[in-house]
Amino acid sequence: MAQCNNLSQRDRLISQLRESFSRDLAQLQLDESVDELYATIRKWLGDQQPDALMVWGLESVRDIDKLLVSMGLVREEFRKNFPFPIVLWVDAEISRKFIRLIPDFESWVSLTVFETATQELIDFIQQTSESVYQKVLESGAGIFLDDTALGLGESAYQELVGARQELLKREVTLELELEANLEFVLGRATDNSTEIALEHYQHSLELWQQINNSVRVAHTYHYLGLWWRSYAFRHRVEKNMACERACSYFQQSVEGFETVKRPDLVAKFINAWGEVLQILGRWDELETVAKRAIELHQTYSYAFREARAYGFLAEFELAKNHYRQAKKLAQNAIEIFNKTLDVVSPPSS
Repeated sequence: MAQCNNLSQRDRLISQLRESFSRDLAQLQLDESVDELYATIRKWLGDQQPDALMVWGLESVRDIDKLLVSMGLVREEFRKNFPFPIVLWVDAEISRKFIRLIPDFESWVSLTVFETATQELIDFIQQTSESVYQKVLESGAGIFLDDTALGLGESAYQELVGARQELLKREVTLELELEANLEFVLGRATDNSTEIALEHYQHSLELWQQINNSVRVAHTYHYLGLWWRSYAFRHRVEKNMACERACSYFQQSVEGFETVKRPDLVAKFINAWGEVLQILGRWDELETVAKRAIELHQTYSYAFREARAYGFLAEFELAKNHYRQAKKLAQNAIEIFNKTLDVVSPPSS
């Protein structure tokens, strides 16, 4: 086993091994759906008998416990049918699972640990955190990007956590800005329905406030609002309370962007505020927010967002029993939506 917790470093080591090994080196990258290693290798090799085999991707396997247990059940088959060295690339977590789940198999294995330099760990956290932040900032309130779109699959999340733990072991303290960014990313990568995500967002907010970074404070307010809006839909009994909290955070987010004169960011995030105002039935406030949103969306050519804001105005008029005006605004919203849809996805002839 070759243990390396940093994927970039691992990839460099794999490249170096390829270049330095002059004989027949078979290389197998596992798919996340694999659940049996022995059978996968047999099928993939066919009649090949390489001089050595290198396997990586274990950290991405969905049911890694099942795969490891299956390895223990056919331990002797590895010895009988693979008469060549096999290098299994693992991280620290998988290495521990070998010891816990298949100690008999692990006893056969020699382990080489590749440590990651401190600066490389810091750079990894910096680059990953900044990449995630830029993506979520660009997406605004319209799309909640999944972990795949953010490059934050389970392995990347574990790598981030592992990098932080390793730095703590080395008694290395991150700069406040990097710590704040990391806390936000960990919140974003954690299941957004959990208290853990909320704690990460709150800690991130506290750090950004210490640093006095108003844009990041406003952005984190938005994600605290998203957390409470999600909470409202999961806990119907507390829906009104949770929506009030979400509304407060969304308002602070928009007002924060306004304060630092970032109307471009107000335009990206203001609709979330309108949505909870509609849920709460705070109609006069919704009218004000919707009109401001329409103005901004027209300025920045956010047609889909503009259509949504016209929908808010239609809801306001409907609540006031102004049915004709509500219908007119709703039709306007649909017209903008359909025109924009035709541009981005023209009908096939």
